[in-house]
Amino acid sequence: MAISDETVKRAIPWALAILVAAAVVWYEIPGSNQFTPEQSAIPKKWQFKASARITGALALADDGTLYAASEDGFVYALDSSGKLLWKFEAGPMAGGPAIGADGTIYVSNEKQQIYAIDRSGTQLWMTGGGPYADQNTGNTAAAIDSKYLYTFWRGSLRALGLHDGSAEWWAGVGFKNFASVTILPNSLVVYPGVGRVEAVGSEGKTTWEYPAPNPPTTVDTLLANNGHPRSGNFWLESGIAVATDGTMYAGAGDARLVGLSSDGGYLWEFKTKPGSVNRATPVIAEDGTIYFASGDGSLYALNADGTQKWSLDTRAASVATPMLAADGTIYVANGGWLIAVSPEGKILAQVPLDAGVDSSPTLAPDGTIYVASLAGKITAFAGTHGRLMNSPWPKFQGDLANSGRAPSW
Repeated sequence: MAISDETVKRAIPWALAILVAAAVVWYEIPGSNQFTPEQSAIPKKWQFKASARITGALALADDGTLYAASEDGFVYALDSSGKLLWKFEAGPMAGGPAIGADGTIYVSNEKQQIYAIDRSGTQLWMTGGGPYADQNTGNTAAAIDSKYLYTFWRGSLRALGLHDGSAEWWAGVGFKNFASVTILPNSLVVYPGVGRVEAVGSEGKTTWEYPAPNPPTTVDTLLANNGHPRSGNFWLESGIAVATDGTMYAGAGDARLVGLSSDGGYLWEFKTKPGSVNRATPVIAEDGTIYFASGDGSLYALNADGTQKWSLDTRAASVATPMLAADGTIYVANGGWLIAVSPEGKILAQVPLDAGVDSSPTLAPDGTIYVASLAGKITAFAGTHGRLMNSPWPKFQGDLANSGRAPSW
């Protein structure tokens, strides 16, 4: 049957409308529409499935072994091809592993039992246990140096000897908010106290607190408050990123990113959208730029003085900490996407994720991106932007091992 010229004319506007709508769907990338079809994919290499969600950060050993801790109670060790090497039952875990210099893996379960596991998946020791399971979240993490594992245990910060897990000293009393332990370049250990940030030196002696207690904490003030220090008004929501000079950046309550000096002095604050909770730790590039993924659904770039360079709409709130690749690319994994962003704030590539991501991703030396989801899936993506950036704080807890230790620059 022949089609009249009039029918064709009427059909053209509809066809154009359909093509435009399809183009909008294809090009609708968070914060911009400069994508081309050739840029739109980050290729998937392989996928491994645990039996419950993973919220803690992934850790990557020097030999390429990837470690993940799951709420199904197992620590998983995978090789670079996604093959399961072993799994170790430690009880349900929300936080991620940390790796020592000798390759020992340290994890804490939801009962705050702390395990040390060797490279073959054999238990070396176990210690701890307590009633503070609500402290164990995906963004709560220990820190480790050559002598101790610094971790929360029964309401206090404990320094556990790496050899046998014995508690050498402890600091702090009371509930800690969602945040992590950090080791500064001067070796002070910084952790979230009761409404304040506290720094302790050797033997757990307090060096400074922000904000400083008023009146100062004494035996009398502790006794008057049932043995607990008086609460401050500064509650951390994220881990702490540490710059070359020891300056600290962290997400705090009231939709803020706050800068503190190396001795605990207040420097500045940057406000995100009202009501947002900033639980992803900031990261710091080689040039000192601070990047952080906010609970308001934006990726921000700030100068070292807290002024904004740019922001990008990532279309979903972020809990996982971004990471920086060698060429300056920022990788962001959030509730729906894995996105590669240029240092200028332009989308380079993206791929949809089949479940939300709270677990902070990691980056292999060959550029492979590892992401773990709330569906318990660990996925390897082929990256093209190089290994982890050699900068003061390029990912969650500072390095591939999740040591939480700032290098001495």
